[in-house]
Amino acid sequence: MKAKFAFPIVIAGSLALAACGSEGPEEAVTEEEAAAAGTDSESPVKSQASDGSGQADMRKKMQAMDYTEFELEVEYDNDEEYEAQLELKSDDSVVAGYEDDMNSIKKQGIEAFNDLYPLVEQLELKPSSNQEEEIQKVLSTFSLPDDFTDFSLELRFIDGTKHEFEVEK
Repeated sequence: MKAKFAFPIVIAGSLALAACGSEGPEEAVTEEEAAAAGTDSESPVKSQASDGSGQADMRKKMQAMDYTEFELEVEYDNDEEYEAQLELKSDDSVVAGYEDDMNSIKKQGIEAFNDLYPLVEQLELKPSSNQEEEIQKVLSTFSLPDDFTDFSLELRFIDGTKHEFEVEK
């Protein structure tokens, strides 16, 4: 007799918890969708940001920029480097991550996006720009020392053209 009443209570409780656990519609990529899209090592951002913006908001922000890919690598004498990636993939997923050896920081996903996007958005880099000025602009925006040994920046613009800034000292 007790088992008869326990099952509906468990189901009702589960439904109530499931309803409370969602604060609103969230556009998340499932693992199956990520696998189908062929994203092995670069998994798209899946979770919702603490400010309520999710994958759709990140995609919208990325589509408003002049470039769809920003990949920065800066190396220094003491085997320290700074690497950052912000990319809108062809399947409209957003990949974001950075590693800062000098400050022992490594972030991926939404956290990295929230840190990188405002910096990348500030940059107004063009393929025809003066390379030395653009490198200084990037170093300044990212608060990186200018005594690097190797600097590499790859940009892919909205029209699909790719531009690289590279300097070895």
